[in-house]
Amino acid sequence: MTFTMLAQQSVVTARTGRPQLSSRPSRSSLFRAAQQQVAGRRTSTIVAVRQFRDRDSASGTAKKAGAEADQTSTELLDKANAYVDDLKVKWDKTDEKPAVVAITTAAFVGVWALSGVVDRIDKLPVIGGLLELVGLVVTSWFVYRYLVFGPDREELKTNLDKFLSKVTGN
Repeated sequence: MTFTMLAQQSVVTARTGRPQLSSRPSRSSLFRAAQQQVAGRRTSTIVAVRQFRDRDSASGTAKKAGAEADQTSTELLDKANAYVDDLKVKWDKTDEKPAVVAITTAAFVGVWALSGVVDRIDKLPVIGGLLELVGLVVTSWFVYRYLVFGPDREELKTNLDKFLSKVTGN
């Protein structure tokens, strides 16, 4: 008996008050049925992966993909190591380490709280659609104002460069 059949049987029992085949299924029988379904899916997934792998290895694409994946992973690893080394250098130059930790923690907590607020506002029936409309209007205005014409793109680039120089202190 499958998990869905057991679930349907419990629904019929709850609706009519009379068990269809037997009384409510036990938790262990539901758990066993779920395990059997998962095991069946796992087996079919493994078979599909093996078939795909066999087909690719027969055509030789698996070796090419493996070499490309190794090269890509090596490049990513090098970039990550360079980024970590840069962070270590900047951390060593920082004099106020507790302030940096406090600001970083506050930023994470703020983003988490803001995410909760936005999620709650989005669940309100009218407000979510209204905010989506406002977002579309603002995005359209930004594209028209800064991205459509060449001189406006230059102005945007200048503004961004000024902002970045203020933030980084260069």
